[in-house]
Amino acid sequence: MDWLTKGTSRFSGLTSHSPAGSGQPAEIAEFSALGPKPVISLILPVLNEAPILAGALSGLPRAPDLEIILVDGGSTDATREVAGRFPQVRWVTAPRGRGGQMNAGARVARGNFFIFLHIDTVLTTDHLSALRQAVLDPRVGAGAFELRLTPPTLFLRFIAWGANWRGRLFRLPYGDQAIFVRRDLFLALGGFAHSHPEDLDLVLRLRRLTRLSLLTPPVNSSGRRWLQHGNLRTTGYHWAFLIRHLAERLLTRRWPRMGQL
Repeated sequence: MDWLTKGTSRFSGLTSHSPAGSGQPAEIAEFSALGPKPVISLILPVLNEAPILAGALSGLPRAPDLEIILVDGGSTDATREVAGRFPQVRWVTAPRGRGGQMNAGARVARGNFFIFLHIDTVLTTDHLSALRQAVLDPRVGAGAFELRLTPPTLFLRFIAWGANWRGRLFRLPYGDQAIFVRRDLFLALGGFAHSHPEDLDLVLRLRRLTRLSLLTPPVNSSGRRWLQHGNLRTTGYHWAFLIRHLAERLLTRRWPRMGQL
């Protein structure tokens, strides 16, 4: 537990939270020799993403201060075989569920900053450079990138515009904007909840403790949900889900102040 006990938070009133007893230990299926501690740990939860995985992994930056951790939630397709073509990627398995998978990646990560990336969101060297600059500022505890949806249809440009204004005005980015968080703050908050929407829950807890930064350039994220299910239906679902989540936080005890790391 040394890696946790050393991690007293810089944020007032918080201490690092041990992940022991979560009941969902990660299985590290492959582990390369430890090198110098990286600055940034990139954590990608996946489930049956073989058709797009090779393109996503080949497009990721490669740098000595970056480690890439792919957390599989029990894929039954060729996800593992595809990932095996990329020796720089660490493979971890965890029970299915994006929150639990990202927690499993954080438990084995060696970086002092975590970035949680959806497999259909593109992170480039420009984004990594912007993040490197941000982490030099001790006031930056967490944040995300501005959003650009692809293909850039008129409706998806409007959705991205609204998401970026939501991020600027309310500091409320979503998971497809590549959320990043300082290690000690993430551990002190207990990581992600295992219930959906785990990304929104984490952001709302983070906002109590730090001002979330919104970085540029925007990340490109796939608009496939809108294309598959329809623009108005998908947008309406997102708004209804947001309203329901905020109501649950206000009126129930379903969402505690700590995650399930």
